[in-house]
Amino acid sequence: MKNNWLWDIKLKETEVKAILKNPKHKSFFRFSALLLARNNQPKYVFSEYISPLFFCQHWQNIKRQMRKDKWSEPRIIFWQAIYEQLKEKYEKRGLIFKKEILPAKNNLCDEIGKKITAIRHEQNLSQKELAKKIGISQQLISRIEKGRENVSLTTLTNIARALDKRVEIKLT
Repeated sequence: MKNNWLWDIKLKETEVKAILKNPKHKSFFRFSALLLARNNQPKYVFSEYISPLFFCQHWQNIKRQMRKDKWSEPRIIFWQAIYEQLKEKYEKRGLIFKKEILPAKNNLCDEIGKKITAIRHEQNLSQKELAKKIGISQQLISRIEKGRENVSLTTLTNIARALDKRVEIKLT
């Protein structure tokens, strides 16, 4: 299978493969994120480029790198599902991966999340519908509503517009 995911990279495929075999290489996360953002064929990815074990061990950092490009969001969701399947298989064999550390709840983020949830429910909107209106993922809406996301003012304004509300900030 010919793959053109390296179309804009000035390295040979063999060089990139060597990088992806070494998680300690400074470009490992960059190329892993690029590969997963441009390919949705796990069998091909795992047989040609990155081992499933390396993928599972380093998924949180790869995902963080992928989030730097908003166009990667659908692929992040896809690869998260692959990660969860593989992780379950590895855990059955006795391998344990580091748990993702959730950020501590912030009272202001929690309060804003609850307000967004209440307004969304009043308007009979699902998280998915709200996310689609403003062009972000449903998972991000979920994290915002749970108070686990330090939402930017721009995103907050976009959410308010989608809910036909306005943002009012008071410093007291």
